[in-house]
Amino acid sequence: MTRLRLLALTLCALGTVLLGSFGIWALVTAHDLRATAATANTALTSRAATASAEQAVTRAVNTIFSYDYADVARTRTAAQAALTGPAIRQYNQLIAVVERQAPKEKLDVTTRVTRIGVEFLTGSQARLLVFASQQDTRAGTTQASYSGTMFAVTAVSAGGRWKIENIDTFTG
Repeated sequence: MTRLRLLALTLCALGTVLLGSFGIWALVTAHDLRATAATANTALTSRAATASAEQAVTRAVNTIFSYDYADVARTRTAAQAALTGPAIRQYNQLIAVVERQAPKEKLDVTTRVTRIGVEFLTGSQARLLVFASQQDTRAGTTQASYSGTMFAVTAVSAGGRWKIENIDTFTG
């Protein structure tokens, strides 16, 4: 009976050691994963990199979403320099509607970023949440309307220059 009891105690102790070792390993691994994810997001650690992305995207948004009905082509040309990848297609679809409607309605639009925040910044890619105000003015009148908008953009940096790669308007 003593031998059986000794075997049971040995197995129980071995199980406790194995379970404890696994728990410590899991805890250390989880900590490392969290630490790696946090330090990978440069938005949390580098004010300069965050400010650079914010400033570039602010300038781009103010430019590409503002237009004069008499010269929408100028805005389209400026946008091509600020966009890359899928954002070019997205923007071309949007500006095509503007090019048809703006001259008929004699509409000028001024867009200004009011708030911008970097959600994630790693290496040469950033995702930013943009809040902007828009003022629409009809030529020949003093009537203006104001509205706000919110969207997210993914920006990429190439050669030290940030460009908008994707525009997410949260419409599905």
